[in-house]
Amino acid sequence: NAYGAKAVFHWLNQLSNATRIVTVHELDPDQLEAPEKNKIYNRADGIIVHCEEMRQHLIRLNVQEEKIHVVLHGTKIPASLPDHPREGIVFYGGHFLTHNKGLDSLFKAMSIVQRRMGANAPTLKIHGYYGPDLREQAIRLAEEHRVANKIVWLDYLSDEDTIQLYQHSQVCVLPYTGSFAGRAASLAAACQLPVVCTRKAGLPDHLGDSGVWVEENNPEQLAERIVELLSNEHLRQELGARLLKRAQEFLSWEVVADRTLRIYEDSMRKKATAVGNILPNVGKNSARLHATRP
Repeated sequence: NAYGAKAVFHWLNQLSNATRIVTVHELDPDQLEAPEKNKIYNRADGIIVHCEEMRQHLIRLNVQEEKIHVVLHGTKIPASLPDHPREGIVFYGGHFLTHNKGLDSLFKAMSIVQRRMGANAPTLKIHGYYGPDLREQAIRLAEEHRVANKIVWLDYLSDEDTIQLYQHSQVCVLPYTGSFAGRAASLAAACQLPVVCTRKAGLPDHLGDSGVWVEENNPEQLAERIVELLSNEHLRQELGARLLKRAQEFLSWEVVADRTLRIYEDSMRKKATAVGNILPNVGKNSARLHATRP
C-alpha cells in the first residue's frame, strides 16, 4: 500500500537478460483502480506471493498462472519453555490497525467475554506497527464497547519481545476480513499458541487444519470460541502441539529459504532456455538480412 508497484513496473518494463523475481505482499490502490496495469507482472520470470488468496487474485488480473508461486511467511522456531503460566489474549494490529483487521468484531466479542467471565475475563494485548493516531481511533472504539479497561497497548515490539509475548499468552485472536496475517499466524504456531481466526488473510495457508475458525464479523461466535479455549487447557495444549508440528514442517525460515531458492533456480533455468532458443533465431534472421543486401 506504499505505491511500490510503480517502481516495480518501471523496472519490469526495462530490457534485461537477468532473471527477475517479484514478491507481491499486497496490491496498491492504483493497481486495483486500473487492473490492466497488472499484466506488466508477466514480464517477470517468477512471482512470489504468501497465500493462495493472493495467487488467485493475480490470476484474475490476467497474470500468468504458471509464474505465480506461493511461499508462506516464515518464522523463527523458539525453544519451548518448560511449564510456565500463560495468560490473556494477543492480537496483531499490523500497520493499519482499524482496516480489515476485524477490530470492531473483536471489541464486541471481548464485551461478551467480559459479561460471561466477570472478574476472570482476560486482558487483550495489542501490538503492531500502527501509529498514535490509529491507536487513538481504536481506543475510542474500545471505549464505545466498554472494554478499554481490559486492553494493554504494546505498540511496536522487537522480534524477541514478540516471541516472549506469544509464549506467555493463552490465545491469539485474528478476526481479519482482509490484509495479511501470515506473520502473526506463523509465530503463534511456532509458540504453540492456539489461534481463533477467520479463513481470510492467508490464515488457512499458514495454519492448515489447526486453526479455530470463525465467520467474518461474527462477534458472538468469536466470543464463544475464545471462552471455549480459555476454559479448556487440554484443548489449548493439543492445538499448540499440532501448530508447532506444522511450523516445523512448513513455516521455519529454513523451509521457506529452500522453497524460495528452488523458485529462483527454476526461473533461472527457464530464462536460460528461453534466451538460448531466441539467440539462434536472431542469428539466422541476421544472416538472412545480410544475404539479401545488394
